[in-house]
Amino acid sequence: MPGTSDREGIREAWDIYKKHTLSTSIINEMVIRDNELTFVTQEHGEIPVTENYGYGLYYHDCRYLSGFLIRLMDTPPTRVLSSDEKGFRSTLMVTNPEMKDCTGTTVPKETLLGTIATVIPGCIRQSHTIRNFNTFPVSLNLTFEFDADFADMFTIRGIYPPTAAKVLPVRYDGKSLYFSYEGEDKLCRNTIITFEPSPTRVKEKVCTFELKIAPHDLQTVNVEISVKEIRPGQEPERPVKNPDQRMNQIMRSYVATLECCDYIPTSNNIFNSILSRSLADLKMMRMSLKGHEFHSAGVPWYDALFGRDSIISALQILPLEAGLAKSTLLVNAKYQSNRLDDWRDQEPGKMLHELRLGELANLNLIPQTPYYGTVDTTPLFLILLIEYVNWTGDIELVKQLEGNVDQALKWIDIYANTEGNGFTYYAVKSPLGIYNHGWKDSPDSISRSDGTLAKQPIAVAEVQGYVYMAKRGLAPLLRQLGRKSDASRLEKEAGELKERFNRHFWMKDRKFFAQALDAEGVCDVISSNPAQCLWTGIIDQKYVKYLVDRIFRNDMFTEWGIRTLSSKERRYNPLGYHNGTVWPHDNSIITMGLRKYGFINEMSLLFTGMYEASRAFEGYRLPECFAGLARSEYGIPVKYPVACSPQAWASGTIPFMLTACLGIAPDALNNRLIINKPHLPSWLDNVQFNNVKVGNTLTDLNFRRMEEDTLVNVSKRSGDINVLIEY
Repeated sequence: MPGTSDREGIREAWDIYKKHTLSTSIINEMVIRDNELTFVTQEHGEIPVTENYGYGLYYHDCRYLSGFLIRLMDTPPTRVLSSDEKGFRSTLMVTNPEMKDCTGTTVPKETLLGTIATVIPGCIRQSHTIRNFNTFPVSLNLTFEFDADFADMFTIRGIYPPTAAKVLPVRYDGKSLYFSYEGEDKLCRNTIITFEPSPTRVKEKVCTFELKIAPHDLQTVNVEISVKEIRPGQEPERPVKNPDQRMNQIMRSYVATLECCDYIPTSNNIFNSILSRSLADLKMMRMSLKGHEFHSAGVPWYDALFGRDSIISALQILPLEAGLAKSTLLVNAKYQSNRLDDWRDQEPGKMLHELRLGELANLNLIPQTPYYGTVDTTPLFLILLIEYVNWTGDIELVKQLEGNVDQALKWIDIYANTEGNGFTYYAVKSPLGIYNHGWKDSPDSISRSDGTLAKQPIAVAEVQGYVYMAKRGLAPLLRQLGRKSDASRLEKEAGELKERFNRHFWMKDRKFFAQALDAEGVCDVISSNPAQCLWTGIIDQKYVKYLVDRIFRNDMFTEWGIRTLSSKERRYNPLGYHNGTVWPHDNSIITMGLRKYGFINEMSLLFTGMYEASRAFEGYRLPECFAGLARSEYGIPVKYPVACSPQAWASGTIPFMLTACLGIAPDALNNRLIINKPHLPSWLDNVQFNNVKVGNTLTDLNFRRMEEDTLVNVSKRSGDINVLIEY
């Protein structure tokens, strides 16, 4: 912990995390993104010039643009269309209310049409075009107002107060408007706004263009907003050096992404659009670090490397792209801990939770440098490696990461086994650490039925399942490396963990599994945590029917999806971040678990609910989470006010659920592709899954619904692979 941690205004960790974020609602935001640069605006294209909003232009956890207003004759234009479905491009169309132009002439409403086309090739490029559909010329003032507060993301979220550094006075050199900030970390950050043509006049942060537009003619103003980060003694760093070249690369990459959708044409055009949006959003969420690509967690709050999120989103799209899984494994391996450090909740062998690159991180005022307050990234890392090899047969990567695997297992067995009973626990040590280290990481997310909160150390249910799945899956890989005794040991440990889990977590009186074990016993609420254990295989067969029956009762199942917490529990809140909302990724993991235990109808029901929720959200984009309100009461899913949208593992939900329904299970090491009890829901009659790659082989599969059955036809096969279909 740094010596400056006692600076005035710092708050206790418990108070910091009482709310998910202190920012105002960002519902219906527009987002375009490229690598490390993200542009988040209101749906009419503006960034309000006020505090406590998440809108802005972000780079390296710093908000380079915190205000952007557009006015026509001092009046906000009227939005008629806004779209950000391309990911790297947004389109906004506006028109005018009745107004007087610069000459005093009345301009009737809806006689001017404005188009704002925005792209993000490492900078923001906007083209503002106004068309005059009047029979007379108009003289107009088009005004832009900008602001840049250079706030750190943790300040915007209300987690840490701003530093003492100040934004420098704005300046205009006749061509560009400059906002500059000299941080306490000695970095100089600049926002540079350039115009074509030049403004008629500039007054501090306000730029005005006087436009004279003939009847049925148009005029265009181009705006470019770039960011620049200057480290002492180094050349200025920009997101890209050549925006034109980057634009060409972006367009080619999105074409490739959409071609991927062509590999999976289905009979349902709406579903095709949902799948396309999911994959386009995942493409938009990509970023790179140390030469390796991965998915950013979510816009705007978690636009960074998160171990858990990057791993789960890579898992969700493994049938479509195994290369990203490999890259994600490599970047997480680079940040595997090799020491103890309480400030960062760091222990040897542990995988990271989160890495930040902003001013507060550079000053070590926050522990996210990186921060290791996660209990599940380490076993999930092992699971992704296992699943990657199942798809690719790439045993060489296992050899490359063998040391990382051993260190991860050592962390699970020694550092996480704090109670000596074979379960995986967590406890926060950092004064600015996260209290809960599972995926439900808000401080009130783990509780008892009397409403009291869990006391550390805590062992959450799903993580025990992850560890079981990791040890079971690693055993055959270690045998491939000639480590037979280690493989047998892992199988034995996994078996013992399964027996121990079912004995200690099963609540006989509630006929359900506990959410967690803590320092005082059993956290006995009904929650979605143990439902994820279906995916891992740790649930004893004699308890499965009870668990499945319980999660589909009305207090857990909203008909859109399964709630994080039962509506009968004391801490239930349909808008509680982890205490009653519905999380798409949570439901996708549960769906895969239902598939593994043979609950096909329930799997289909959950897939159908999430498909219909996707249809209801604008642009078919599933958000991070949404309210846990019953569909029968409201008819449409109710939005969570500050949900990340897009968010990587939410975008991976539909592809993962589709894989579950198709029943595809790869076994590349044995040259097999197993299709087990495929089942298409009633709204999906046909799925053509082309170029299914297992190892070095490609297979085309056609799934066709015939009444209540789903038949599979292998229409093409290249390479030596045995396709086994089990009905």
